[in-house]
Amino acid sequence: MNAEYRERLVSYRTSMALAESMLFQGIISEKDYCKIEKMIAQKCGLSLCSIYCRNPLIVSRGRGNMQHTEGVDLDGSEDQGS
Repeated sequence: MNAEYRERLVSYRTSMALAESMLFQGIISEKDYCKIEKMIAQKCGLSLCSIYCRNPLIVSRGRGNMQHTEGVDLDGSEDQGS
């Protein structure tokens, strides 16, 4: 990886980290986030298919199928069922 490409990747990831933070804070919508992702990737000369462009399937905290604490007791042991 040459220095110029690495610089573009760092710029892309920095910009997207800010956009992701804004998404989680409710400042922008998921639709806005997708628009920003496309614009930043284009500006940095990256394809959205690149392995360096992160496109998470679940981008908002409330869209998972279970809570982060579900399946584990507070002491860290596995939950034995409901």
